[in-house]
Amino acid sequence: MKKVILALALLVAQVTIGQTLKDALKLTDNEQFYAATRMYKNLVQQQPTLGENYFYMGENYFKSEKLDSAQLAYKKGAEVNPANPINFVGLGKVLWYSGKYDEAKATFTNALTLSANKNALVQMKIAECYTQAEKKDLMAAFSLLTSAAKLEPKNAEVYILTGDAYLENNNDGSNAIKNYEKAAEIDKSSLKAILRIGQLYGRARNYNLALEYYKKAALIDSSFAPAYREQGELYYMAKQYNVAKAKYKRFLELSSNNLDARTRYASFLYLSKEYANSIAEINEIQKLDTSNNILNRLLAFSYFETGDFANGLSKSNAFFKRADVEKTKILAQDYEYNGKLLIKTNNDSLGIERLNKALDLDTSKTDLYSEIASSYMKQKKYAQAISNYQKKLTMGKPNANDYFGMGRAYYFTKDFVNADSSFSQIIKSNPTLPLGYLWRAKSNTQLDASNEKGLAKPHYEKFVSLIKTEEIEKNKKDLIEAYSYLGFQGMKQKDTVAAKQNWQKVLEIDPGNDKAKKALDSFK
Repeated sequence: MKKVILALALLVAQVTIGQTLKDALKLTDNEQFYAATRMYKNLVQQQPTLGENYFYMGENYFKSEKLDSAQLAYKKGAEVNPANPINFVGLGKVLWYSGKYDEAKATFTNALTLSANKNALVQMKIAECYTQAEKKDLMAAFSLLTSAAKLEPKNAEVYILTGDAYLENNNDGSNAIKNYEKAAEIDKSSLKAILRIGQLYGRARNYNLALEYYKKAALIDSSFAPAYREQGELYYMAKQYNVAKAKYKRFLELSSNNLDARTRYASFLYLSKEYANSIAEINEIQKLDTSNNILNRLLAFSYFETGDFANGLSKSNAFFKRADVEKTKILAQDYEYNGKLLIKTNNDSLGIERLNKALDLDTSKTDLYSEIASSYMKQKKYAQAISNYQKKLTMGKPNANDYFGMGRAYYFTKDFVNADSSFSQIIKSNPTLPLGYLWRAKSNTQLDASNEKGLAKPHYEKFVSLIKTEEIEKNKKDLIEAYSYLGFQGMKQKDTVAAKQNWQKVLEIDPGNDKAKKALDSFK
């Protein structure tokens, strides 16, 4: 009876431990590395001589890019259970990734010898290293996976790794998909297999089918974090940034909030125009890790968009300083934002240099000619402003602001003919915009300085007709100018009714206007 009770107790313990290890492995697959670490530590305390616990804890560290911690776990596992070859595989993998290839191969050989070449897991894990590391040995990987498949033909993981190896072998997608599908057939709930099939279709640019598989994985297990990350990437490529952001947010909720993922999420926030949220997320990331210079780029962009130009310039300069040292690829957009930030902080000359640098890298950014011209206008360098507006007109798609800017530049250089021509283009593109008529009137006033021809009259008349009652206050100065001109024209043409009406309009807007009072008194 005691033996039966002892046997049952051992069986229950084994089942409980097996389930716990399975749960820990699931956390690792879900990229919930911190939670998984806690569980592995509990397992080690429960069974301090079981080599697999140490190995999978090492794998968890390895996947979260903590190579030193991984090595310590593998080493401890090999010490407490030297007859188990699996931790020697882990130690070999650390050596291989450290560039010590001969030592790594010797350690792998030791693991294979200990297992008498009869342990499929040992063979699979060595093959995985040969496949996934930067330096690969695909021939050895295929050999080991073939042997593992003979030992365990119903092990779905063997075929997933074989598919991975084919993808690394000249991007052999045909054989890769066969193996992934075989894995999915063996284990219909294999999230890894389903994810790999989706990723393969994504590489082949069959995004709709890829999305189907990612959704299928999430349907099988709604807590499977990588499925949401991959969906986020697809929606990002489709420029559906809000959806991408939501998927990545879900991924972060399910995973361990790893910094790479959080950085990606911050970029989605920026692309979704949630600039303040992007800044907040990046500031939290940089409290933990400041090594990623791309975060300075995103901060510079986001600060500009929120109007915090001083902080934006500080982060942009920090990005460029580190980019020079770290050989980071500098984008046209980096020069663009740096130039805009310099201009906004009154460093116009240097800002213009940066914007021209952006145009050198990307000639399609023709809107920057408008930015450069506007900066020259601020500096009253009208000839340079005109030159850049003309480039925008020739190379890009000019808008009303471009014609307005160019017209004003001509006006201030007393080229009133070209000024009038530029302002007429505003009317042509937007006939209900009062601005074009006002400045045509101003230009024609200069072209007809003696007011003999009344060239400005139709333009002032159109201008005042387009101003709505609720807009009178903000257009007060220009309306006084227009009605005064029209009043003088009425008097000149001896149209007393029109003259009185226009001078009266001036007094309605500005009751103390002396010119209007004198003009109306003259009629008495």
